[in-house]
Amino acid sequence: MAKKDSNFNPVGKSRGIRRPGGGVADWTSANGTTVIRAIATAASAGGALRFGYTPDGGAYAVGIYGDGAPYTEYIKPSEDMEEFLEQVIQLFETIADDLKRAQKPE
Repeated sequence: MAKKDSNFNPVGKSRGIRRPGGGVADWTSANGTTVIRAIATAASAGGALRFGYTPDGGAYAVGIYGDGAPYTEYIKPSEDMEEFLEQVIQLFETIADDLKRAQKPE
């Protein structure tokens, strides 16, 4: 039998905070061309992206690798996914430019 705390919750697991969502996260509604550009730009800079959802499916989860320690950005369905992906593209373009400058002999 699993251990329970004083509130009868499984030990080591949280209940989480549920907030009313602004819709349902669905990657099929994302612009495929922009998603591919984001993947290609990240890869060309030596990075990677991971696409998923939060456990409750209420938001998008985008893992970003190659910008320091890996981290996950959470985007609500009510937020502009196109704008977020453009920011990711710009981030990895900057990283690629920095890498090129660091490799260029002076």
